[in-house]
Amino acid sequence: MPPTTSLPLAQRGRHSPPALVDDAMREIFLRVPADDPKTLVRAAAVCTTWSRILSDVIFTREYRAFHGAPPVLGFLHNTHHERSWGKGRSKQHEEYLVSNFVSTASFRPPACHERRHWRVLDSRHGLVLFHTPKRDEDFVICDLVTYDRWRIDAAPECAEIIWNREDEDDDEDEEEVEGVTWNAAVLCAKDGCNHLYCHGGPFLVALVGSDEDQEITFASVYSSQTDEWSDMISIEEPNAIEMTGQIGVVGNKVYFQCECTQSIVEYNMGEEELSVIDPIFEDDNEDIPAIGLLGMEDGMLLFATVLEPRLYLWSMEAGSNGAAPLAQRRVIELAPLLPCRALLDVSVVGFAEGVGLIFLNTEAGLYTIELNSGRSKEVHRATSFKRVMPYTSFYTRAWGRMPTSD
Repeated sequence: MPPTTSLPLAQRGRHSPPALVDDAMREIFLRVPADDPKTLVRAAAVCTTWSRILSDVIFTREYRAFHGAPPVLGFLHNTHHERSWGKGRSKQHEEYLVSNFVSTASFRPPACHERRHWRVLDSRHGLVLFHTPKRDEDFVICDLVTYDRWRIDAAPECAEIIWNREDEDDDEDEEEVEGVTWNAAVLCAKDGCNHLYCHGGPFLVALVGSDEDQEITFASVYSSQTDEWSDMISIEEPNAIEMTGQIGVVGNKVYFQCECTQSIVEYNMGEEELSVIDPIFEDDNEDIPAIGLLGMEDGMLLFATVLEPRLYLWSMEAGSNGAAPLAQRRVIELAPLLPCRALLDVSVVGFAEGVGLIFLNTEAGLYTIELNSGRSKEVHRATSFKRVMPYTSFYTRAWGRMPTSD
């Protein structure tokens, strides 16, 4: 038998790896964790065969269906900063806000750098809503995966209430108008969408606020399809909106937490109606501290509070009017999940809808708890988070051509 010879390493490197059955490779790629897009990006660069599989529209659709809810790729939060310059009488001082993105996966797009004077308001369905008071427009909506960006102005009626435009030289943040509180949400507006892939689709921006002077709670919604805001609606009842509160979306209804109370404001965008809901406990438990809106899970509104060392979760049916009963969903013992130092001061600061991931700010850092598995994980060492907004999306941009729709 003649001796076998092997190709030089450099020559072998110019050839694709041994041919494998495409169906087998597709099954392998399907099982790569959705929060590890870097692995598939690298796989697509190995050879043309793998690149063709990964860039196939049918495969990307199957990949999303296989993994279900979009993974958490990171979270956004706001930080306050200050700086001084000059000396003596000419010394000046500035306080400003910066939006930040923190990756929790192998994902870090260029669009995620820190932005001064950009306030993150909401993140949902692959979109992020920023308030940009120092720019020409009032809001910027970003898709962190496709890098798409939309700039919109606030509804004229709402803008007159929210921002004092009489003094253009006022250096204070526009949102800090005395007696006026507000918040806003962004959400996909694609008909029949399962929110596995909302990139390139239409979206809505719902804004709800309260004016103590006029004694009203008001709302308006922007549609990217018409590029217009709806007429402002209001009810003659001021309900201070928690400007750093969590937001829940169920169908065409958006829910905002009220300030200093357990009440929430429901904005029915389809019917153009505003109402106030007062959650009540089914069992009178005076030991439970004030609860806060967390978001939506399984079509129900989710509420939470921490009574150390336990995390209490309640659910409430969406669409309730007036007083609505809260059903206790579960109680999670935190002692087995967090280090001892973290149990001293725990607060719920975020929730990833669809994947059941709760963010807890503690004295030992920022932790997440998976509701399904009960696993906990430290995701940041800082201890001063007030609210975090998880960014969830499938990331297939670098696998090949990214389709604009399915």
